[in-house]
Amino acid sequence: MNLKPDFKYRIFKWEFWPYYIFYIPVYFLYFVLSLMSRSLSFMTSVNPGMKYGGFFDYSKYDVLKQIPSQYIPKTKFFLKSPSNDDVKKSMKELGLSYPVILKPNEGERGSGVEKISNDTDLNDYLKTKPEEIILQEFIATNDEYGIMYVRYPDQSKGKITSIVFKGELYVVGDGKSDLLSLFNNHHRASLYLDFLTDKYQDVLHHVIADGEVFMLSKMGNHCRGAIFNDANYLISKLDTKVFDEISAHIDGFYFGRYDLKAEDEEALIKGEFKVMELNGVNSEPAHIYDPENSLIAAYKDLFAHWWRIYKIGKQNRKQGHSDTPFPVLLQSLMNR
Repeated sequence: MNLKPDFKYRIFKWEFWPYYIFYIPVYFLYFVLSLMSRSLSFMTSVNPGMKYGGFFDYSKYDVLKQIPSQYIPKTKFFLKSPSNDDVKKSMKELGLSYPVILKPNEGERGSGVEKISNDTDLNDYLKTKPEEIILQEFIATNDEYGIMYVRYPDQSKGKITSIVFKGELYVVGDGKSDLLSLFNNHHRASLYLDFLTDKYQDVLHHVIADGEVFMLSKMGNHCRGAIFNDANYLISKLDTKVFDEISAHIDGFYFGRYDLKAEDEEALIKGEFKVMELNGVNSEPAHIYDPENSLIAAYKDLFAHWWRIYKIGKQNRKQGHSDTPFPVLLQSLMNR
């Protein structure tokens, strides 16, 4: 069988495996931890202040609004689908101009997050009549990180267990090839061909100058082409107190990943950053998706990650917090 190059690349690069395939070993661990907890929904008590512990269907805005204002972008929440004028009025009130970010209040893995650069983008986004969306200032700083934070309920101080640096996808022109050709000939861009050809459909046949760097996405989502780089070397350099202080403002929060932007590593170390969102117990230690990381190392880190979930949930249950009944959780999943 003659496999397409991108298909062969996806087979041997496990970072591109379907989620349900990659997580098979974790499913076995989940069932073991469920038996130990006597609950199939043991993870829902990890963050009592979040719906389902932040496993899914939790409000991103409810979390963001608890974070001290100096750490978050200018933000507006729309409970019902806004009109074009509603969004532009809110932009004016917040002192924002294009580009801005629009994203769903509930959603995982970057689904529905869009950079809005003009009226056309805004109209296209609102055509689907999305409800409960967040308008957010676009932070144009260079570096985007995911910081995994964990605090056990019986401890006053937390710790950082994972840092990922989200690199941007780009192609470099040769003065001869159009953008579509550059996509097809790039080992990673070719894997996102459907997304990229749709996003750049108006300029696909433009020839990119020799040596010119054409940035394809400033969205730090793996599904949009971002390259996840292991930045755990920064763990020892960060002041965990900053994240302890931020987390203390968030009701019933013990475990999650801060997705944030900073000007550079030095700014991050100084605590000069903006939190784009905070994920709950559905968070992953995203450094595991570094292209150079081994599959064994990834599973080792994921297993340690789930063991922390189990231990925090166990402590919270001892303090009187309850798991979401599994039938309720299952029904909610089926109704999504």
